[in-house]
Amino acid sequence: MILGNIIGKANTKEFKFLVKGNARKFEYVQVMHRDNYYVLAQILEIEKDLEQEIAICGIIGFRDNKKLKPLNIPLEIGSEVLYAQDDFVKEVLGLIEEKGAYIGVVDGRENIKVFLDINKMLTKHLSVIAKTGTGKSFFSGVIVEELIDKNVPILIIDPHGEYSSLKEASKEIEELNKFGIKAKGYLNKIQEFSPDISINREAKPLKLNNKNLSATELIHLLPAKLSNAQKTGLYAALRNVQGNLDFNSVVFALEQEESSVKWTLMSVIEYIQKLNLFSDSYTRPLELIKPGTATIINLKGIDPEVQEVVVYKLVKDLFEERKKGNIPPFFLLIEETHNFVPERGFGEAKSSGILRQISSEGRKFGLGVGFVSQRAAKVDKNVLSQCGTQVIFKITNPNDIKAVVNSVEGITMHTENEISNIPIGTAMITGVVDLPLFVKIRARKTKHGGEAIKIFDEEREEEKNLEEEIKEFTREVLPLVKPSFSSKDFKIINNVEPEVVLVPCLFLTCEKNKNEFNILIDLAKGRIITNTDSGEGVDISFQDLNLSNSQRRIFDIALTMDEFKPGELFAKSQVNFSEVYDVILNLANKGIFVKVGDKYRLNDKLTMYSRLEKYACYKNMDYDNAVYDKKLEKKFQTSEIINFLNKFFNIKEEKECFLVRYV
Repeated sequence: MILGNIIGKANTKEFKFLVKGNARKFEYVQVMHRDNYYVLAQILEIEKDLEQEIAICGIIGFRDNKKLKPLNIPLEIGSEVLYAQDDFVKEVLGLIEEKGAYIGVVDGRENIKVFLDINKMLTKHLSVIAKTGTGKSFFSGVIVEELIDKNVPILIIDPHGEYSSLKEASKEIEELNKFGIKAKGYLNKIQEFSPDISINREAKPLKLNNKNLSATELIHLLPAKLSNAQKTGLYAALRNVQGNLDFNSVVFALEQEESSVKWTLMSVIEYIQKLNLFSDSYTRPLELIKPGTATIINLKGIDPEVQEVVVYKLVKDLFEERKKGNIPPFFLLIEETHNFVPERGFGEAKSSGILRQISSEGRKFGLGVGFVSQRAAKVDKNVLSQCGTQVIFKITNPNDIKAVVNSVEGITMHTENEISNIPIGTAMITGVVDLPLFVKIRARKTKHGGEAIKIFDEEREEEKNLEEEIKEFTREVLPLVKPSFSSKDFKIINNVEPEVVLVPCLFLTCEKNKNEFNILIDLAKGRIITNTDSGEGVDISFQDLNLSNSQRRIFDIALTMDEFKPGELFAKSQVNFSEVYDVILNLANKGIFVKVGDKYRLNDKLTMYSRLEKYACYKNMDYDNAVYDKKLEKKFQTSEIINFLNKFFNIKEEKECFLVRYV
């Protein structure tokens, strides 16, 4: 298809043509060179007045012996400018080999797929820059899907808990069909860790290495900026530490010091100890870095200072292990990069130094990094400049645009002006070919977790039957625990429209022997829920346990034992033997203790409560839009349950919520 003819002056980099056909900005065109080969060019701008329409084109080049070459001789004036054929565009841009990470199609060319070189990502890094809501987290999810499918280990620093949705398959079947892919969930390929599982309940606890800390590293791990006097005082205390250096030994050493700064230092150290983040039984590197597995470090709800400490220690230890060859090459994806390695004028994070180091040295050891941010101007410019592939979505802040232009090669004046006009779902990508490439990002195989919660629906169907209108009146934003299947899944399996029932529940975060677990209690039926899909559980009752101080002491010891003799309780309690014996008889008369031969034990119900961790709930609770048919009445009081269960373990947090059931 002829689009026009070259006019005016032409050089080896640009030309203009008088538009006769349908031309659009950034369209690819081809022109026959006088040496009898086609040259590929791209429309960079279109100018129009009352009489004519002129397109300004940037010359990309031609292929010769599989190499992309520039022009040495300008194109002839008057030459026909043709709509470039898909195969020719693919050949010149080097997009023929369909291997690597499939990320989408060339904008306006649905038949030309775009793939990112995975080896390049692992050796030359990746940056994803975008204004909030324009697609950066969506695109990052696409990258994670591709890397999982290619068996590449991934570690994701997730400050907002957006990546857990990778476990679930997308419901956008029509969009997936457009890109020739199928929905897929990665439930068995995703593992999630968090420093605080009371907030991120589906995650495993993340424990950082507490062994062999150097004095410098220990100071760096404190979530506070120390004054020179405090640093001097801390170093003085550290000189007196014998053996392994850890937080306990530092507190002990500080207690021996006479300096007044020790109290502030001890307070900071006690704060980080209470986080229960560092441990001798730490999360092992090989547990975090596994081929074909994406490990999410969920930092949702964690204080920013603590997030910096977690990222610093985790990345530092993994980088050391990678340099030693103890873990496989892996890809590190960091969301909200500006918080973890800010440009020097915006402060310094605990994690800044190690991230600058791996951005410059990681490629030597097969550690690739994806830096994702909504504020390019606040990200360390040297880190951005180290990225061989840049994915740029719509940006409107002038400072961010300037930061991108200064750190990314190949951006021309025309593409710079276009950054603020990029449509949502489309990205300008550099590093794939020798010039910026506009790519329509493919649909996600998995559910996208970066969308904001809609408290009110923006769209409402024009026609609703009576049943739907009734449901509309019962729509609320509530704390929910959802089953593993949707109402649509229920309808398909059972061939009947489900009734949505909300069951009032109590979500408890419990601690026993320094281990945390969650339990979910049905407040309508008085049971510990063991299956969130069916609502099944174990019935509970609250036996009267009004105990005296001596009875309480004996009872607490008995909780730690399966069976016991009076002499065993006497040895552990240090209470007078006759008093111990009297307490045992009284508790046996109340039915709290049961005699078995010459020994005693707790009754069956109390034994269940003392081992409640085996009924742990691994579902997450979150606020969401709830449309329901029925809400059950609460028949058990929260305070009654908490007062009773507190006798068996420490309840760190309690939240009332609703279990969603389809019946």
